[in-house]
Formats: sequence, structure tokens, C-alpha cells
Amino acid sequence: MMKLPRVITTSKDKTEAVLIPDGQFYYGIMPEAVSHILEELKEPMQPLFETEIPRRIARVKDCYIDRHSVTNRQYAAFIKDTGHPVPLFWKNPRWNYPDQPVVGISYRDAEAYARWAGKRLPTEKEWERAARGTDERIWPWGNQFHLQRCNSIELNMGKTTEPGKFPTGISPVGAQDMAGNVWELTSGEWEGFGKAIRGGSYKNSAAYCRCTCRWGIDPDIKGSTWLGFRCVMELPKARIYGRVVSY
Repeated sequence: MMKLPRVITTSKDKTEAVLIPDGQFYYGIMPEAVSHILEELKEPMQPLFETEIPRRIARVKDCYIDRHSVTNRQYAAFIKDTGHPVPLFWKNPRWNYPDQPVVGISYRDAEAYARWAGKRLPTEKEWERAARGTDERIWPWGNQFHLQRCNSIELNMGKTTEPGKFPTGISPVGAQDMAGNVWELTSGEWEGFGKAIRGGSYKNSAAYCRCTCRWGIDPDIKGSTWLGFRCVMELPKARIYGRVVSY
């Protein structure tokens, strides 16, 4: 079987996407591991952290996940092409720099963009596999929190940052900003409430920026400055609409 390229550029939205390889990995976390991490971080246990438990074996199929969350620049092309309504904060200079992650969107908006791009939103398992690899790491870069590897509240930026600002925070598959900056939408269901989101944001501490941390939002509500998304392209489409990137 021909080896799949590690990085492609997807044609419609002109973005790099990295391979999530087929295979098994440990998904979720054991309760004693959560307790240990929170003790080291000097943070209290929260009910939402219990939704990460238990640790179990999961599997994903080959697919490509966007290297970074969808930006205002990319979302502008989608709006121009489709006439889709603009997000909240679209004209606010604090949030509308072209290379900042698009915010002020709902799950429905993210779904519409993904369809336009020939993609879909990631499942929670795909998202977690892309963020942590197969070695059960706590954050995308490893098991120790480092201030300069993601845009969390500890960095005190107070806003989102452009993709690639934290190269040492890259995930095992080569995805950027999978900890902090903006929570990212997935297609998963969260505790019967709404859609599952992952990764934490610039407003959250290190405990919320862990690879296994989960939260949820109402799919019909938009308006937050801390919520964005990235997309996944399935392998059959990637073979047609993906161009190999060489380094």
C-alpha cells in the first residue's frame, strides 16, 4: 500500500492539513491521573473533568485534520462564495485580524463552512488523537506544562493569537494550537447538553487546556470570543482534493 503523505493542502479553503494515521490509542484518562495533574497544578477538581473518565482504547481511521483552526481570512472566502451571514465581532479590530481564528460563530456556522470546504468537523476521538498522539501525553507537547507553548490564561494575552505563534507547542501529528487560544468544536455530544468542545482557550488555565479535557456548548448559540473550530477531510476526498506538501 502506498504511504500516505504527512501533509496536504486542501484545495477549496487553501489550508494545510496533517495526517491522523489509522490505528488504536488510549482515549480519555484514569481518575487518579486527573487527580495527580490537578494536584501538581494546584487546581481544584471540577465536575466537567469527570467527563474525561474513563481511559479506554479507541480507534480512528486515516484522515486529515487542519493544521490550525479556521481563520478570519479563510472564513471571509467562505462568506464571499456563499453569502453566509458574518460572525459576531466581524468588524471588531480586537478579533478580526485576518490570521486570527474566526470567533463569534455557532456550531451551525462551523458545519456550513466545513461542508463548503469539502470537509466535516472532527469527532472527539479524531481531535484527541491529533492532539496527544499515542503516548497519552497531557498536553500536545508532553507531560509538563510550559508557559510559552500555548495561549492560555497564564500567558495573560487577553485575546486570540495567530496560528503558529507557539511552534514548540505543536502536536505529535503536526497540528498547531490544540491547547489554548480557542476551544474547538467537534461533532461529539457532551453529556446530553450540546456539542463537545476541546482544547481550552486564552481565557482558561492549564488544566482546561489538556488534551483530554471536554466541555460543551449549545449548538445554536453564537457570540463567544473563545470558540472556534478546525475541520477534517476524509481520505477519499483528500486523495482528490489534496495536494502533497513537500518540505
